[in-house]
Amino acid sequence: MSTPTPDRALPFKTVFHPTDFSADSHIALIHALKLALVARADLSMMHIDPGAAREDFEDFPRLSPILERWNLLPPDRPEGHVSRLGLSISNVRAASNNPTEALLQHLADHPADLLVMATHQYDGFDRWHHQTVAEPVARGSHTPTLFVPTHVEGFVVAETGEPKLRRVLIPVSEKPSPQTAVDITAQLALALGCDKLTGILIHIGSGAIPHSLDYPMLKGFVWQTMIGHGNIVDMILGMGADFDVDLIVMTTEGHHSLLDMIRGSTMERVLRGARCPLLAIPAR
Repeated sequence: MSTPTPDRALPFKTVFHPTDFSADSHIALIHALKLALVARADLSMMHIDPGAAREDFEDFPRLSPILERWNLLPPDRPEGHVSRLGLSISNVRAASNNPTEALLQHLADHPADLLVMATHQYDGFDRWHHQTVAEPVARGSHTPTLFVPTHVEGFVVAETGEPKLRRVLIPVSEKPSPQTAVDITAQLALALGCDKLTGILIHIGSGAIPHSLDYPMLKGFVWQTMIGHGNIVDMILGMGADFDVDLIVMTTEGHHSLLDMIRGSTMERVLRGARCPLLAIPAR
């Protein structure tokens, strides 16, 4: 099935980006800023100190130089020019020795429509020796989350702000329905101004894709469906590498069993091996 007139508006009015001020989190910041711009959303950045919170915010990433580099602000512009872009920016600092707990408390008090988080891809034995924050925050807040692995370029060119979203992989399972993933993929491409997009839906198992889906059909948009067999995580990662996808979009239901709690959900295991950002959308 297809629909000729998909909703072009991204459903994100508040974008939340935790930052540790490191170089590893810079690409995640670039994506948070770009998505806030195209969605005309409020962008909130939060840093957590283990000690007392300071009053100044001088060490928060400065966004004006990035916007100047993207030719969205004139050089030596007054600060008021930022608001003319439809962008509202706020910085939040908290004092806590537990970043996960502090972030979840903040999101409970100030819900966001989208989290954008940098993530280190620890797996197996390494996971038990490193504090992971991105996965438990996304899982505990039930908020759509764009995970940006460190050391990937992503789908926004850092120097110019230009989008590079050409191919998106959407894994399909018996449940939940991937319709929301399909819709948001199209909305994201439209908001970013991408004139060509290939959406690749892959179902691991026997038979056709187990859903009747509406595919937004626009000029330059192509939707492909594929069937795969084997280990779900390996198949998704293999397809992502083979097709050189720029983004993986997954609808997730979180943990279902004790085994999921130990090794992670399918989405979390895919995230640890992905070579591109992953957008996780909680099933409602």
